[in-house]
Amino acid sequence: MKTPNPAPRDAVEREGDLPSVSALRAFVMAAQFRSFSRAADELDITQSGISRAVRSIEDMAGTQLFERTGHGLVLTEPGSIYYDEITSILSELGAATLRLSTYAEVADQLTIATLPSLGGRWLAPRIGRFIAQNPAIEVSITAQIGHFDFEGSSIDAAIHYGNEVWAGCLSEMLMDEVLVPFCAPALLRGTVPQARLLLDLPLIQHLHRPTAWREWFREVGIEHPNPTRGMRFEQYQMGIEAAKTGLGAILMPPFMVSEEIRNGQLVALHNLPVASPWRYYLVYPKAKRSKPAVQKLRSWIRAEARRSLQQTAQMIG
Repeated sequence: MKTPNPAPRDAVEREGDLPSVSALRAFVMAAQFRSFSRAADELDITQSGISRAVRSIEDMAGTQLFERTGHGLVLTEPGSIYYDEITSILSELGAATLRLSTYAEVADQLTIATLPSLGGRWLAPRIGRFIAQNPAIEVSITAQIGHFDFEGSSIDAAIHYGNEVWAGCLSEMLMDEVLVPFCAPALLRGTVPQARLLLDLPLIQHLHRPTAWREWFREVGIEHPNPTRGMRFEQYQMGIEAAKTGLGAILMPPFMVSEEIRNGQLVALHNLPVASPWRYYLVYPKAKRSKPAVQKLRSWIRAEARRSLQQTAQMIG
């Protein structure tokens, strides 16, 4: 049995300096049916309520929306233009509400952006622990170079290194970057690993950090005649591969070459890490700070950063 409708009600006529949504819907229904009475039946509003809603918009705009003819209501020219604009706006409101209603599903998705080397060398080997702890979260990792643009993207958070402040975002420092020189064992030629061997070894340079070696030698108190000379690579991965084949020594954060240290492909030439001016950060838009998946990532990644620092100390100690 059909449940009887409650008594018809009037439309709310206006909200502040704008027509109410109910008044706008009354106008749209009247325009579609060309009848106040049919619009009233459709919206379960009194016919006088439809008339007052339309009149409130006309009074506010100072223009007539309808003309009465022998065939019913007809939109005036400004009324027709207004109808097209309002139907588009109401459609967008409906879509926005639908997106809001599906937020719970979106909250279980997490897209992380990171630099290629950092993602491959640090994040990828660890992310399995996050997934095991949060099996309901669908994780996506995207590699990007340079400054990440959150606006207009699906990225929830970024892991990067640098020292800049991100506009409109929250930044959390994860750990300092420490640098240690490494080379292939074959380059030692049977001698004990030590920093002064670097005076006679080719130095592998990072294209985007051309002063790294010079700063490192200054910190450890060694005068090198030409610390910026040597083959240059844009990506850490390419430099690591070159170092493994014996083409020279490379200056790296130990966690980037942890696997090569464990299997003996690279050895440290100095066991005291030197801090660089760069740091590693977790960055996310302010609008996403309350997203459950982002909050879980924050807790997990801070613990992983502490674990990474402990592992660094053990690897080169």
